[in-house]
Amino acid sequence: MSTSNLVARYERLPLQWVKRTSFEGEAELTVHRSVNADRSRLFQALTLAEYIDAWFVAPDAVPGSTSVTMGQDCFVVRYRLLDGREERFIGSYKVLRRGKVQFAWTDASREASSSLVRIRLLGDFGRTTVQLTHAGLDESQHLHYRMLWEASLERLASLF
Repeated sequence: MSTSNLVARYERLPLQWVKRTSFEGEAELTVHRSVNADRSRLFQALTLAEYIDAWFVAPDAVPGSTSVTMGQDCFVVRYRLLDGREERFIGSYKVLRRGKVQFAWTDASREASSSLVRIRLLGDFGRTTVQLTHAGLDESQHLHYRMLWEASLERLASLF
């Protein structure tokens, strides 16, 4: 399936869902990482396709197989797993400010429901804490996403 078909099929989350502050009955995880960079540089690394594929690390992915394609207000991340399967995720931005990034996250490989990723950039000047919360997960997804986000933020920090 082409990237354009994936993006065209993606349904945006309703505004009231995005504004939810709690996800009762659904798993939520939060990871933090301190990075030696200012918020502006981190914001670019988190939102531009040419940088996302440099820091995004999925468990069991073939090194160097990650690619990111940008669409209008969304992006598609795809990578190949060690067993030969391909995984695809679609992210659709909801809020973009220099200190906050929020996007819907859909596992296009599994036709899974959407979840919500919130990233806050805390700090000033040369040192920033990246606080990432992934909400709306099934319990079965929790460990996978914890490993994904911890490895990705570790890689992001190593770039600066």
